[in-house]
Amino acid sequence: MQRTIRFLVAFLALAFIVFGSYLAINYAKGYRPSLATKTFEGTGLLAANSIPKGASVFINNKLTSATDDTLNLPPGEYQIKIAKDGYIPWEKTLVLEPELVTETNARLFPSVPNLKPLTSSGAINPLPSPDGQKILFSVNNATNNAKNGLYILDLLDRPLALNSQPRQISRLVNGDFSWSPDSSQILVSQPDSNFFLNSNSLNDLANIKDVTAQLPLIKKQWAEDLNKKQKEQIKLLPEFMQNLATSSASLISFSPDELKMLYLATQSAQIPENLIPPLPASSTQLQARQIKPGNYYVYDLEEDRNFLIAPYQENIPILWYPDSRHLITIEDSKIIILEYDATNRAVIYAGPFADNFVFPWPNGSQLIILASLNGGSNLPPNLYSINLK
Repeated sequence: MQRTIRFLVAFLALAFIVFGSYLAINYAKGYRPSLATKTFEGTGLLAANSIPKGASVFINNKLTSATDDTLNLPPGEYQIKIAKDGYIPWEKTLVLEPELVTETNARLFPSVPNLKPLTSSGAINPLPSPDGQKILFSVNNATNNAKNGLYILDLLDRPLALNSQPRQISRLVNGDFSWSPDSSQILVSQPDSNFFLNSNSLNDLANIKDVTAQLPLIKKQWAEDLNKKQKEQIKLLPEFMQNLATSSASLISFSPDELKMLYLATQSAQIPENLIPPLPASSTQLQARQIKPGNYYVYDLEEDRNFLIAPYQENIPILWYPDSRHLITIEDSKIIILEYDATNRAVIYAGPFADNFVFPWPNGSQLIILASLNGGSNLPPNLYSINLK
């Protein structure tokens, strides 16, 4: 009798553990009891996350929660809005599928731009380095003539109030300037000479060696280095997209994490479906797999998605934001940051700026613009930072 009771107790305990584990696993997958059907039904999981945190989450125009939070919702389409005082709201239509997690990954940008000057004596022809860590510019309006010349602004990862001061690397003002691919040197081209400047120190022009004779070989080597790097990135694409990138596209730029490709279409093409096996909870935003020449697109290597960004406009830049999820561009004389799927086009700055110059700080905390904010005087424009936190 006692043996039978012990057996029943052990059996019930085991059944409780098995049933409890089954419920826990299915609960974690998003299954919830339905009173209508008297069964467990799969729900979709919405991971409502944002930068910064603590933003309000509206689902179908109803305040539902705050970030960061995970919500169980019946499968279907939802209009999601994430808003926080002092920031531009984020909105997107998302489709939730049973048992799958859909993340918002909302990046909120300040609604009121906060500008801070980075230079004070002008910044002529600013030129970012290939590694995105420095900006070269010239000064020709300093009160002390010895302070005129070439300067570099180091884009160091420091608090906004502790940005480093530009450092002078040469007293040279005139010439055409270009960075070496490794961002260590600057090639200076003048009518009768060509020479290198070290980007890390003040250069003595008396000791500079002319490289005019070697210039064709130098430029050939630079082009080969850049071409080799891009070929390595293109090899990561599906075969069809490799062919498209090499024969039907130009101005190719990979995101910092190299998982997305920005390109300008030069020929029409139809991108086939399912170039790679589909990932769970992939983007459901509107695609453009029929590409047309003259348009910028972004191809997502992970999810096999292709998005129309904007038509080509001369002298209008389209740059990657450091988080690899956003792009920076100019629309209607306003600086815009948009998501890589072309949604959430946020106006970051609508004031005056010069030469369509805009560039991100490497950690994404600021944008750098060139602007004249001195009431229309003849003074040269300066570099300013726009805080994005």
